[in-house]
Amino acid sequence: MNIFCDDGSTTVKLAWFCEKGKLSTSLSANSFRQGWKVEGMGMRQTYNYELEGKKYTYDEVSNESILTTHIEYQYTDVNVLAVHHALLNSGLKPQPVSLTVTLPISEFYNKECQKNELNIQRKIDNLMRPVKLNKGEVFTIEHVEVMPESLPAVFARLVKDNVGQYEKSLVIDLGGTTLDVGVIVGQFDSVSAIHGNSDIGVSMVTNAALTALKMASSDTSSMIADELIKQRKDPDFVRQVVNDESKIALVLDTIESAIANLGARVVDDLAEFRHVNRVYIVGGGAPLIEDAIKAAWHHLGSKVVMMDSPQTSLVEAIAAFKGE
Repeated sequence: MNIFCDDGSTTVKLAWFCEKGKLSTSLSANSFRQGWKVEGMGMRQTYNYELEGKKYTYDEVSNESILTTHIEYQYTDVNVLAVHHALLNSGLKPQPVSLTVTLPISEFYNKECQKNELNIQRKIDNLMRPVKLNKGEVFTIEHVEVMPESLPAVFARLVKDNVGQYEKSLVIDLGGTTLDVGVIVGQFDSVSAIHGNSDIGVSMVTNAALTALKMASSDTSSMIADELIKQRKDPDFVRQVVNDESKIALVLDTIESAIANLGARVVDDLAEFRHVNRVYIVGGGAPLIEDAIKAAWHHLGSKVVMMDSPQTSLVEAIAAFKGE
């Protein structure tokens, strides 16, 4: 079976075709720590893993969860665990699969804009390592193919928008760890420029939120902090996460300030791309920077577009492309 996988540093996005040809997708957040959990307690299944003799468990709330918001995550134990955990939570039965996965542009290409074969092979070798699930079955990964992030996400949209032969479209993909961009000519006739920055990502906001939560006696995992960022407008959810209600304003103000700073960093980093004809925003961080991008490229008006379902647009496009 072919599974398409955008294995980001904070969330793994999967896509596959069902028997009737319908595309299905699923999301799985990353939150692993070393050691095993107590099994058989609670309503949810316990996921205790073993990889090359090391023991790990999936733990959504632990403040000891292993940091994944760094570029080396792509080649680590946690990346392997994240992909297997996403597969096990997809609703599919464990079986042999062929995976198409992704690498950030800055890792997939070298400085000469050529494929970085060393990194691509590192990624493949990493994911081919077998994982064990305590008292359970796992998927068998038989084959791995690697594609670059960001650019494939707009395949279909360029055609839908009837992009002209000489138009340049800037694709901005903001993930948990990296900012990946590329300039596409026409309807993917060629790629005229690529740019990656592993110092800019949603983790900037996540880390600010974690610091504020700690000040509010609410030490938690990066996964919960990310969920708070998404649901910061929901007072009920905020009160569930923030223990010291007198610090709620501090936590929310910190998050909003970090979002504004993230948007400014992205805009500044992309100053050389001001003269493109269109802009497309994708990735899990897209909603956080949409306003900043639209303000910076305000002269393009409606030609600045945040993709529908920006978090899954890449994996859906890869599935459509590879499934043809």
